Amino acid sequence: MKLSLKKLKRKPKPHKTRDGKIGITLTAHNIDTIIDIGANIGQTRDLLRENGFNGDIISVEPLPSLQDMLQEKAKTDPKWQVLEPLALGDHNGECEINISESSDMSSLLPASKELITALPRTNVTGKATIPMKTLNTLYQELNLENKRVFIKMDTQGYEMKILECAKETLDKIIGIQVEMSLFPLYEGEVLFDEVIALLKQNGFTPHMLIETNFSRKLKRQLQIDGIFFKD
Repeated sequence: MKLSLKKLKRKPKPHKTRDGKIGITLTAHNIDTIIDIGANIGQTRDLLRENGFNGDIISVEPLPSLQDMLQEKAKTDPKWQVLEPLALGDHNGECEINISESSDMSSLLPASKELITALPRTNVTGKATIPMKTLNTLYQELNLENKRVFIKMDTQGYEMKILECAKETLDKIIGIQVEMSLFPLYEGEVLFDEVIALLKQNGFTPHMLIETNFSRKLKRQLQIDGIFFKD
């Protein structure tokens, strides 16, 4: 039986796509503000808008080279705020970031040999010194009282460093999305099971686990995204 052209062009239902499912969970928990940590070129903002999220988005991106592009894009969206270059971590001060050939793989941690084998564009092409704040400090500065906040965190192996210094913030937010590795991709990285345990200790339960990067060279899954909410 041939499908009609109309059916072929029909947009998939939200519960049939990864980002549609995330949108459903955000709506179900009445999220009105999202902090996008590790914004890169604004992909998360674009997907959120495409899938019906109309609240405030605050983007945090450490690479100075992406700042002008992000600020220009933000002019088209009055509910999108892009902060000055900033890394989130375990202290307030400065840090040095390794800039990869592929900007979204840049990290405060050195890449493992396995990651470079799996994703050669992780290769470091430079370094930059940038400001760092703890998530508690940033959250306090943003003045988000009476907001229902969801945090998306994609910091290339530095997630646990951030979370361990974010107890006050974790007490206040409603949900969080965290990129987690199944084996060490960066030197000193904490893996998925410990991240999940910490979040559970802080009152979060998993609502979705999403496959992300798979390596054909290593023949295994590298990372997953976990979506957690307080219920």
